[in-house]
Amino acid sequence: MTTALDRVTRAMDHHRHGRLVEAEAGYRDTLRLDPNNPDALHLLGVIIAARGDAAQGVELIMRALARNPDSKEAHLNLANIHANSLCMDKAEHHFREAYRRDKTNADAANGLGGSFLHRGRYGEAERYLREALALAPGSAPVLLNMGMFMDATGRFDEALGFYDRILAQQPEHIDAHFHRGLALLVRGRFLEGWTEYAWRVRSKRTPTFFGRFPFPYWRGEPLAGRKILVWTELGPGDEILSATMIPDLLAAGATVILLCSPRMAPLFARSFPSAHIVAAGEAPRDPSITQGIEFQASVGELGAALRPSFAAFPGQCAPLKADSDRTATLRARYQSVSPGTKLVGISWRSKNVRIEDAKSIPLDAWAPILKLPGITFVNLQYGDVAEEIARTERDQGVRIFTDPQIDPLANLDDFAAQVAAMDLVISASNTTVHIAGALGRPIWALVPSNHGRLWYWFLERPDSPWYPSARLFRQSAGADWGPSLAAVAEELNQFSVGAGGCGQTSGSAS
Repeated sequence: MTTALDRVTRAMDHHRHGRLVEAEAGYRDTLRLDPNNPDALHLLGVIIAARGDAAQGVELIMRALARNPDSKEAHLNLANIHANSLCMDKAEHHFREAYRRDKTNADAANGLGGSFLHRGRYGEAERYLREALALAPGSAPVLLNMGMFMDATGRFDEALGFYDRILAQQPEHIDAHFHRGLALLVRGRFLEGWTEYAWRVRSKRTPTFFGRFPFPYWRGEPLAGRKILVWTELGPGDEILSATMIPDLLAAGATVILLCSPRMAPLFARSFPSAHIVAAGEAPRDPSITQGIEFQASVGELGAALRPSFAAFPGQCAPLKADSDRTATLRARYQSVSPGTKLVGISWRSKNVRIEDAKSIPLDAWAPILKLPGITFVNLQYGDVAEEIARTERDQGVRIFTDPQIDPLANLDDFAAQVAAMDLVISASNTTVHIAGALGRPIWALVPSNHGRLWYWFLERPDSPWYPSARLFRQSAGADWGPSLAAVAEELNQFSVGAGGCGQTSGSAS
């Protein structure tokens, strides 16, 4: 008679050899005989989570740990599932449990260091990443985390060294190429950087149209009289930034079909009337649009041909066009709140789940700005922040106007009109910055220090070649926003009485 032990042993052999269908069947058979078998629960959870059902995978592994709490393998696999779901507190707990049970496990040390790195706790991150490196000096996951640590702390030459070590072993390593591209682009090394950056479209984690269309990729060939399909695969802020290059294609005489995210389509349709805008997931109204296409490109790949150097950026760039009637209506409504004041829109959080903490600034820290007279502050922050605003208004004795008719997450076209109605926008590095900059509205961006994933702000400069109407106020080293906010308050005080030019791109920025 076949026992539960026999079945789980065979299933584990299938699992080791990548025969996941047979492994899953074996684990399920085991659990019919022994519903609490910890190995079957744990490893079935791993398979199910990898298939996309993280919640069920976590539940199964937690049941396994209830039966065998000292399983370092179960703790490590559970930690990786939480890390992939960006539940970093839970990931840290289980990485720590795995590491506590085996301090020679490089994966546990690397995972623990990575969880700290994700949340900007760089001292702790370095400690565990260096332990992992000592244990597994050739491990690509360890080298990648070390490169990202160096990147996040502004040591870009060292970051490149770690990425190069991975590529010497694995020339097709997608993440190493992509992060190498970020480290090059942030330093303005465009010719090398764009080539490496383009690897991101091959990642399974990137929602992309890579490989979906049969057309050759554009590599800078003449476009006059030719048709090109450009598709986007980035978040809304990056999608807007990259779309600032669409006018270059149109000016070159190309017929452009732009496949974009659905909520961006109305804004792009108004802004690029001579392009054919197609919302992802929808078929073009006119099937002939897709006939005769000679090239394709992801919107982020355009930079290799169109932005090979800082000199290639246009001196004036405001490609987005808000609905002028809607803008006028909103501006009149906001001016009636406190007549005679300047309208200043504010946004303080990023919803980028991978670097949200680094980019966001608690609203109560804005008190030196919010207490300035002569200004009507308008909430441009997307998401549910009503409680945070109410608390800040109560504790700081300030007022922030929220327009209940505008929901940036539901209607970006309305949000663009709201941003266009402002005299000035002050924002953390998020979608609001990109919309304001691409509309040509004066924007003061609060930029976190030394973070290569925000490569498009480059290093040290107080302006942006992407958005000439922008000023950058850079965070001080050590994650202290105080000096940056104080500098904004000083400049804004002058602006509110008419002494400051909010569209300037020169001058001091912390």
